[in-house]
Amino acid sequence: MAWDDLRYVLAVAEQGTLSGAARVLGVNHSTVLRRISAFEDEKSVRVFERSSSGYVLTPESRHLLATLQTIKDRVDDLDRSIATQGLELDGPVRITTSDSIATAGLNRYAASFQAQHPGAVVELNITNSYVNFSQRDADVAVRPASELPRELAGERACELLLRVYATPQYLAQNRGSHYDGVKWLGVAPPLTATMVGDWQRQNLSESSIVLRSNSFVGLRDVAEAGLGMALLPCCLGDPSPHLIRADAFPETLVTSIWVATHKDMFGSAKVRSILAWFADAIRNEADLFEGRAVTEKSGR
Repeated sequence: MAWDDLRYVLAVAEQGTLSGAARVLGVNHSTVLRRISAFEDEKSVRVFERSSSGYVLTPESRHLLATLQTIKDRVDDLDRSIATQGLELDGPVRITTSDSIATAGLNRYAASFQAQHPGAVVELNITNSYVNFSQRDADVAVRPASELPRELAGERACELLLRVYATPQYLAQNRGSHYDGVKWLGVAPPLTATMVGDWQRQNLSESSIVLRSNSFVGLRDVAEAGLGMALLPCCLGDPSPHLIRADAFPETLVTSIWVATHKDMFGSAKVRSILAWFADAIRNEADLFEGRAVTEKSGR
């Protein structure tokens, strides 16, 4: 029984639809249908019950799900084990980071890394969503977090400070310090799962939020247009020529920037050298990320 066949069965079982499985597997809808039908014909068994709402395992096949998930975990373990031997500095290096860290400096760091290692092909995945290291969607993550998830290992590069920003013109016209007395630019999923989302739920009413975004870069751009106030990483707010800190709202949120990889990959000296390179690059600009790069701008 080939794993390539089994992964189609697992994807449909987990997603519940052919289209969902197709997205996960990176194939089209008809390919999934064909592979599932061929598997059932070859084994002379009906694995799924079809309905207008999707696909579910038949009662007789439900026990397969745990077994398939175990097989998948073992295949992923093997894939990562092989990758620790094959990841070269002069080869593909897949890095994932958030939009704010990418804009603040990681784009430049990646370019500098590639310039120092001309044979490297840097694949930069900029997303605020979770990246699955078990499936090797990335080799290295540069992420803000209070602590690393259990499956990752790495080092803390520096802290990340967040403050409230707006244009000087907006602050001049809105001198109050009450949360509901001004317009706010809020976060949308997946950023609502961060500490900024917690702060937003605790302090801002729904009526005071006039715009939401899943991107801090997007919030910065809208704040620069003068629509309202936004809680932003200082590495985005301080360099902006159009924004100043809103001192009437002195909230300061702090988290850490980690450079990490999957624990199974951490045993590779090559991976650790890449981690160290990017951690050092971030530490060299710690003033920017920790809110010390711009001290003369302030607002009311």
